Amino acid sequence: MKEYRKRFIQLNMLLVGVVLTFMMAAIAFYMYRDYYAGLKATMEQVVEPWESVPEPVGDKQPPGHTEKEQEPDSKKGIMTVFYTPEKENIDILSQAFEFEEVTLEQILDEVVSRKKNFGTLIGHQLIYYCTGNGNPYKIALASTGYIGHSMLRLSGVLIAVWVGAMLCFLMVSCHFSRVAVRPMEEAVQREKQFIADASHDLKTPLSVILANNSILMEAPEATAGSLKRWILSTQNAAEKMQELIGEMLTLADVERPDVPVVMEDVDVASVVTRAALQLESVAYEKHVDLEMDIPEQTIIRANEDYIQRIAESLIENAIKYEPGGGGVFIGLTETKQMVLLEIQNRSTVISGEDLPHIFERFYRSDKSRQDHTGGHGLGLAITKEMVEKLGGDIQAKSSREIGTVFSISLKR
Repeated sequence: MKEYRKRFIQLNMLLVGVVLTFMMAAIAFYMYRDYYAGLKATMEQVVEPWESVPEPVGDKQPPGHTEKEQEPDSKKGIMTVFYTPEKENIDILSQAFEFEEVTLEQILDEVVSRKKNFGTLIGHQLIYYCTGNGNPYKIALASTGYIGHSMLRLSGVLIAVWVGAMLCFLMVSCHFSRVAVRPMEEAVQREKQFIADASHDLKTPLSVILANNSILMEAPEATAGSLKRWILSTQNAAEKMQELIGEMLTLADVERPDVPVVMEDVDVASVVTRAALQLESVAYEKHVDLEMDIPEQTIIRANEDYIQRIAESLIENAIKYEPGGGGVFIGLTETKQMVLLEIQNRSTVISGEDLPHIFERFYRSDKSRQDHTGGHGLGLAITKEMVEKLGGDIQAKSSREIGTVFSISLKR
């Protein structure tokens, strides 16, 4: 189970990590384009207001050029120039960084030769924006470092978010791995308990058979009549083994998902009545009153063999555990949607501790496992599986007021 949990967490974290990585990459790509779009918009705001080459008058700024408009330049390091190629005239409006005159002219020539008015000069690590008709060109230049620094800050934030999200998902995965493994652990535990209980129930009759055979082998001259006691004991032990193996095979067959149940129109009233009449003599011998309230006919879509075995199992179980002088009630009611079969022990009460476990395989309330009724603890488990295979539901309730009632609801 530990290895399964480990693999579950690894697979879950790998899936989450890949999804988060793609999400962060998408965000980074979107923000990268957004930074470029924002830089372009700022460059447009910087150069578009200028209609001609500014000529400062005294200490005054050129018309349309205010400190507020220069604020984007200082924040993003934008250099703005007017460039007339024919006159080789360069007018620097704002200078965010220094260039040699020859280098600056090469940069401007490269900008005006480009077909796009916005782009990147990779060789000079510059981003440019150019407008105008050449008399003059209005050009804005910014360092690619602005985008780089912005992306670096964003990467730090995204990495922190990624790590935080992965840690959160790790804790969630650890919790869900325990939840996911719990049914498997319970199934493995039930399987181990099943093997242990089956081995226990088979061990006793096998021990009896081996002991009886040892006695028979020690008396080779004895007659069959004198050894009848040991022969009958061996026969009884073998029959118990055969009964247990038969129940185990029945349970395994019912639990198989690949075996379909043949559904047909079944008269449930007739099947339940027949099962009750077959066990009427057993109830009479135990001095148990058998009372029935069953309609003449109740037709549903089901499997007749399953209905027969369910009814026989529950009625026989009710008679078996009802004390002498008590009573068993069998009732069948119907509505438009379903049919309800109830088998009630009037004097038998199942403890609150045992009631939730009575449908478990090999479960018996007698913890010493000395079952004087001869059962193996598989009858109710088989009944439950059959009811569920028919698409129905079985419930049990028990109290001193009502005794014990098994209720089976089947869809029509």
